Amino acid sequence: MNFLTNFFIAIDQLGNVIAGGNPDNTISSRVGYYTERYYESAKIPLRWRTFRNIINFSFYPIDGKNHCKEAYFNDAGEEFDEGTSDIAVSILAVFIIVSCIFIIILFYGLYVLGIVSPKDIDRTANIKQRLQIAEAKLKGVYSELNEHHIQVDEELDEIIEETEVTLKEISKKIEGILKLKYRLDHYKEKK
Repeated sequence: MNFLTNFFIAIDQLGNVIAGGNPDNTISSRVGYYTERYYESAKIPLRWRTFRNIINFSFYPIDGKNHCKEAYFNDAGEEFDEGTSDIAVSILAVFIIVSCIFIIILFYGLYVLGIVSPKDIDRTANIKQRLQIAEAKLKGVYSELNEHHIQVDEELDEIIEETEVTLKEISKKIEGILKLKYRLDHYKEKK
């Protein structure tokens, strides 16, 4: 990432903190969390859908149509602020509306001039990067488990079980992709 991108992300994270959010998250990932994960799609409150629509529209010229969802995917391993207060949401609304006015003017101006365009997302590269990060974190956990005595309580036991389930689901999905790739390669060889 270049300096300018990091600068804007830092401002975004600061705005999120001012609105009562986690300092590791951007406003977009926070909105993505609430609209993609926290609520069922039919039960997303109007305020979060409105935030998503405003932000997605604002960032369309550089990120395409699902900016908040992609931001959540990029920050999915972070802690989010479940149960945000109405005051924090009001601050968030002001920050989103004011900043998005400037973002729209800037990005759509650049878009009209042909300087920027919505990016194509390389899912394979994204998944590789996320799996590498997950692997590094799991290796860190493994090292810590080997070096220190850990008291397993009910919460840790539940987290371990959920992690095992998630790992199995990911493994099955990857196995299915590899089998399909093998079949396609085998089919091409027959032709």
